[in-house]
Amino acid sequence: DIGNESDHDDSSVGNEPNENEERMVGDGSSINYDDDNGNGNDCMGAGAYRNKLHYLFRRLLKAISDPSHSPIFFYVDDLQWADSASLTLLSSLVLESDHFNNADEEEARQCLFVVGSYRSNEEDYPEILNQFISEIDSVPSVRVTNISLGGIAKSGTNSMISDALRLPIRLIRNFSDVVHKKSAGNPLFVKIFMTSLVEDHYLTYSLEEQRWKWDIDNVRDISINENVAAILRNKLLRLPIKVFEALQ
Repeated sequence: DIGNESDHDDSSVGNEPNENEERMVGDGSSINYDDDNGNGNDCMGAGAYRNKLHYLFRRLLKAISDPSHSPIFFYVDDLQWADSASLTLLSSLVLESDHFNNADEEEARQCLFVVGSYRSNEEDYPEILNQFISEIDSVPSVRVTNISLGGIAKSGTNSMISDALRLPIRLIRNFSDVVHKKSAGNPLFVKIFMTSLVEDHYLTYSLEEQRWKWDIDNVRDISINENVAAILRNKLLRLPIKVFEALQ
């Protein structure tokens, strides 16, 4: 049992796995063992190395985490773009327990908190992410909390713009209501649209009155989609040429 450190030779890490090592990794409940030819567990090539790598990651987390004083927090953004290998590793870290030395309740503990975010409205929303989420949800020993984030309410947009312009809500309510309608309450779009209003001089600061001013009719006539796209495009064009080429 590789979970017992007295039976495990650390010198084997990084070397060619022997036949015993290839059979040591858990029950594989969250690991896809099949290779590209569908040979499954009979293939001791890439699959064996992957399983060993997953096991070492789990041992590392076990060694450095402690519920009393050393919790580990993972935040994984844009899970909808994650590949199969990344999701399989994350699933292994959360679900597998063969890296514990024994089944003792105090020993078989680690403090791992994972937060994953993804966009459920993506057109090419991957089925593999659905499978990953369903797998995690189906395990009783893993506590899962699902939080759905939409646009902020109109009152939230009002407060956001009131704070930004340093004006009371009663003075900016009509203006912020227009911004909220155009941005659908998306905080990023609110920020980008407000920036575009300043850059295009629809939103200006009056030194005489010492406050921000705007023409509400002009703001209503502006298309937010064109402004958001233009601002994002200009930001991309200002990137260093090597970074821009890499993104292409």
